[in-house]
Amino acid sequence: MMDVAILMTAHDRREETLSCLMDCHREADAMKAEGEYRFTIYLLDDGSTDGTAEAVSERFPDVKLTRSDGNLFWNRGMEEIWKTASREHDYDFYLWIKSRAKLCEGAFTSLLENSSFLRHKAIVAGTAADRNGNLTYGGRTRYNRIIPPDPTIPVPCHTFDGCLVLVPSSVYGQLGNLDHIYRHRYGDRDYGVRAYKKDITRVVCPGILCTCEKTRIVPLWRDSAYSLRQRYRLINSISGRPFREQFVYDCRSMGFFRAVLHFFTLNLSVLFPVNTNRKLS
Repeated sequence: MMDVAILMTAHDRREETLSCLMDCHREADAMKAEGEYRFTIYLLDDGSTDGTAEAVSERFPDVKLTRSDGNLFWNRGMEEIWKTASREHDYDFYLWIKSRAKLCEGAFTSLLENSSFLRHKAIVAGTAADRNGNLTYGGRTRYNRIIPPDPTIPVPCHTFDGCLVLVPSSVYGQLGNLDHIYRHRYGDRDYGVRAYKKDITRVVCPGILCTCEKTRIVPLWRDSAYSLRQRYRLINSISGRPFREQFVYDCRSMGFFRAVLHFFTLNLSVLFPVNTNRKLS
């Protein structure tokens, strides 16, 4: 029997987190009859104030819950919970899931079957769509375009979003954990770039495996409703595109000169914002 560690972080998304955990249990239970895989869920609650941790402890006592002070955010939260899982057991797979994702039936089966097809030596990324069917997360091209999944076969990708990703132990042994230099963004795509540089296969799993909404179409730092000073503060915030972290990622993924060019284009986007016709509240 092979062991799968499900890794999640949460912050003030009580109902979405509970729903995702219910989906995880449903998917795990559906595979129990085969007796091939065993699942353990690890959740890091990063300083939630809406009772997420308490609700998880009450409704899902089997979940291995860790609490933090709210300063880890997604990448460092996932890094920390991955450390916890790998210290406790030598898992055969590590499965990243965004706590606000709504899993489609058969998602775990599809990920693991495609991993088996690739001899458990590839990273398998699942694709997410919003409620209207628009693709939101999944495998990405070198130029950051999302790759539509094939209905039946896995297709190659350059990197991927961290919404739903299966990492086998063979890959973890080569790449290790997420990079601590990133706080919230970039760690997932950086992991794909690191895999590319080590010639580790990265694929998009067939079909849509979950629904997950994009948090915002136009980022606040591009919103003309905010002053120039506010927009620069927003782009350098943890949930924006902090220049240092963005530059590190761009250098790794595109090279130094294109990273410099992207730095200038980001500044132009701040200087010349989008008119959203929305009043600042």
